[in-house]
Amino acid sequence: MLLPLTTAHVRKMSLVAHLALAALRSGEGSRHLLYRLIRTTYLSYLLWNKGIGDASYDLYCNAERELEQAACAADMSARWVLNDKGAAVVEQILRTFDMQIAGVSLKTFAECNRKLEYLLNVTIPETQRALFGSGQGAHP
Repeated sequence: MLLPLTTAHVRKMSLVAHLALAALRSGEGSRHLLYRLIRTTYLSYLLWNKGIGDASYDLYCNAERELEQAACAADMSARWVLNDKGAAVVEQILRTFDMQIAGVSLKTFAECNRKLEYLLNVTIPETQRALFGSGQGAHP
């Protein structure tokens, strides 16, 4: 399980995330594509929290805030779009994510992915608290 992810899998994950960003940036996004960027952001955070990647807690908080704003705006306008500021922040996340998945072990990736699935399926009773809003991660 110390083997890295396959090159094909890394390329596919990266391509999917970058295409989602491009679509949302151009105003041609969808709920599914925004969800893809949210998942990628959270997975990158979980990898970062394991010591993989050079990012900051603030970057993840900013990305989450921008993605939330895009979702709220879409609820009002039915347009799935990321503004320039949001796209720039998410682009930083995707650069970090690309680096993370290029070198992560299959074991660590699987652990983080399982944790993400758990977090996304947990029912949090009407707290409306964001994943990153509950305190800083263990990463310096």
